[in-house]
Amino acid sequence: MNYVLIGNSVAAVNAVAGIREYDREGSITIVSAEKYYAYGRPLISYWLEGRVRDGNMPYRPEDFYTRYNVHVLLGRRAVKLDAEIREVCLDDGQKLPYDRLLIATGGHPFVPPIAGLTPDNYFTFINYDDARRLEAVAAPGREAVILGAGPTGLKAMESLVQRGVQVTLVELADRIWAPALDQEAAFLVASFLQDKDVGLYCNDTLVNVEGMAGGRLGLQLHSGREITADILVVAIGVRPNIELLEGLPAVTFNRGIVVGPDLSTGLPGVYAAGDVVAGNPPLLPHAAIQGKIAGRNMAGAQETYQPLPPYNALGFLGLHIISMGDSAAGGEEYAILKEVDPSARTYRKLVLKENRLAGALCINKIDRTGLYRRLLEEGTDVTPFRDEGFRPDFGLLSLPEEVWRQRLAE
Repeated sequence: MNYVLIGNSVAAVNAVAGIREYDREGSITIVSAEKYYAYGRPLISYWLEGRVRDGNMPYRPEDFYTRYNVHVLLGRRAVKLDAEIREVCLDDGQKLPYDRLLIATGGHPFVPPIAGLTPDNYFTFINYDDARRLEAVAAPGREAVILGAGPTGLKAMESLVQRGVQVTLVELADRIWAPALDQEAAFLVASFLQDKDVGLYCNDTLVNVEGMAGGRLGLQLHSGREITADILVVAIGVRPNIELLEGLPAVTFNRGIVVGPDLSTGLPGVYAAGDVVAGNPPLLPHAAIQGKIAGRNMAGAQETYQPLPPYNALGFLGLHIISMGDSAAGGEEYAILKEVDPSARTYRKLVLKENRLAGALCINKIDRTGLYRRLLEEGTDVTPFRDEGFRPDFGLLSLPEEVWRQRLAE
């Protein structure tokens, strides 16, 4: 069997492991547009801060590709797919035949059309090269504006602040990280950032960029505000890299590649996993699980991928946030349980729907989030213990006996 994997991040690496569980002899080729072996993308912020260096970046040990007998083509891009003859054409003209193909091409930063914005006057923050570009300019005393106050923007902010850069966040929504934080939690986070001298403008966005003397930028916001900066980072979202399959019959798109329960794409022998999949949150655990299942199925297994609720753990400047499921939810269909201590900047919220956990949000008090996550993913009826979730002694034994006995037996 001849396997070709397009992409070399979490999904592809786990697909390799999945393939080798069923097929020890088949040929595996990975094509990577980046010039690096798979690395931990969440580490780029720590690399920029200087807390992690090059040797700590690999996602798997140095001998991973050798042990799994994988041929890797770095710095090469797949530009055309001929699904009829099962062949991928690369940017240098090389053609790779395949029996099974995995599309794990991830995503690229979304950069909106803004007057005056050019590739030379802004940065993105999604990969290793982005961090390297920023390192060259992020000197103490400089000023940066980050467009977007979601997880990517917040991690870029932390890295720049740690390098001595003065940072201002500009967010189109009415609050920081709106999909995960409700108004009260977002206010807590905003006050924390204010104490760290991080600027924040919500309900606003960038409409014009002008070059100024000394290489600085003049930035005009929709509100009419005018600010200046040395560095502009665009971090407002990611779009899936679907170009290789665009225009091909039998493939459906919905802001990503629509896949079947086995992660097949509709094209014979072609699977997809990770950020390129429609409806898949751009989160490492989801990509890893999808990659493993796709790899197994490519090698002959018949597994089904069960979508998981969103789960995100984010820390910056000493503040720690864990969100899962519908953590920002409110409304009559939900029951909300909260525990808030503004002076300690701690916040815990459980979102219940039909007596089951629909979401959870914890800020600076993140114990028991593992148990919350399990209750969420398994859809456990929490009626017998719904008012005990914040108690200091809440744990596995707080659950009904038949539930905790089953857990202990696993």
